[in-house]
Amino acid sequence: MHESKFEWKTLLEVVDPVVWLEAHTGFKPFPFQRKLIRDYRCRLRVVRKARQIGITTAIAQEAIWKAYTRPGRLILIVSPSGRQSDKPMRIIRSIVDNNRELAGHIINENNHELTLDNGSSILALPNNPDRLRNYSATDVYLDEAAHFLNDEPVMAAIRPMLIATGGSFTIISTPFGERGLFWDQYNVALGQMGVDPLVKAYEMYPSWISPLIRKADIEEQLETGELTEFDYKQEYLGEFIEQTDTYLPLELITSCVDNSLTNLECGGVSKLYAGGVDFAKRRDETVIVLVEVERDGMLTVQYIESLQGSGKNRAMIDYSDQVGRIGQIGEAFPIRRFEADETGVGTSVLEDLRSIMPQTQGITFTEQMKLDLASGLRTLLEQKRLKIPNDKKLIMQMNGLHYRVSKTGNMVFESPEKDKLHDDYLWALALACHAARGVDRSKPIFRTGFL
Repeated sequence: MHESKFEWKTLLEVVDPVVWLEAHTGFKPFPFQRKLIRDYRCRLRVVRKARQIGITTAIAQEAIWKAYTRPGRLILIVSPSGRQSDKPMRIIRSIVDNNRELAGHIINENNHELTLDNGSSILALPNNPDRLRNYSATDVYLDEAAHFLNDEPVMAAIRPMLIATGGSFTIISTPFGERGLFWDQYNVALGQMGVDPLVKAYEMYPSWISPLIRKADIEEQLETGELTEFDYKQEYLGEFIEQTDTYLPLELITSCVDNSLTNLECGGVSKLYAGGVDFAKRRDETVIVLVEVERDGMLTVQYIESLQGSGKNRAMIDYSDQVGRIGQIGEAFPIRRFEADETGVGTSVLEDLRSIMPQTQGITFTEQMKLDLASGLRTLLEQKRLKIPNDKKLIMQMNGLHYRVSKTGNMVFESPEKDKLHDDYLWALALACHAARGVDRSKPIFRTGFL
């Protein structure tokens, strides 16, 4: 086995990761991070956490310690998508590249892999079972595991490698309903706590267990409507919230997710696009969604953009600025038809938008129109004629569409009150898909004059 060239200052640095990290990376973990890192010997750790408390940073630091102090390790950090897998590797590379002592042991590095001269490697990958099967990892971390789409194939790929290597398995996430890999493994860990000393479940919430987060700031966002009660409970309090009366089941949504989709900067001249915009009112974001309309009727989400202000008035971007930005997007993509929610924004906004994008149609959100938009979206999902990216906000809002049946027997979609999700991504997508129905390939494509 290749011997590490690293010179250890003390034996304690080898056996205590916190001591080593403080000495070699300058990491000063918070108490809950320190507890997790010092439990590195566990074969199963499941972390139920709140947002923004630094657990991804903690596992990145732990991965560095394992790679540098244990020759021949193969460490996998797996995230829900390719874009999300970039985050832990960016943290790792920033730590290592800015430390001459650590950087001197690198023999290969790229956006997804770091290899050391002691034979250890750290890889950051999306949750693609076919790619995972190519490795025999000694340590596997699943980051934001509640948002994995292909739970069973991922577990089928991971279990054999950990059995073969006797490796460690760490599963981390904010909750996302009582379902899936994270929910199952969290309950497994809870059941084994006190029975198997090498299995642990962690409760790392609310978000203000981190000294960097003030409870008052989170509660202020809740009071102003920037944060919904649902977001607050699930994301910041770490609660498992089981949704009922959901119009778009999660399994239906995730069956249409394409992990390879990323935002395009512009559209090809031979392609056709339809778009939708849900304008911000009191507290939502203004969201623009474009779908490519293919000749076989398939729709593919190729562009999503959210426009926000900042601070207490995040939604209060001047409508003229929003219209201008939509015009720029219209110049970059050959949009055949564009639909805008005109409810509550005034006719002047739509007139300004039509002046630069004549293909714009205003839509008033009556209960019947919302039913038409939602049912059209559901039909596309059921027929597998819509491909969407693995976008957390989009998926959560689609799954958060609730309904009730009125006394007259009609289905009514509930407004996004404080106990509901925001719905701007959802309706922007529904408008784009509705606009795609009216695409006429024989008509000319309008272009704006912005770019």
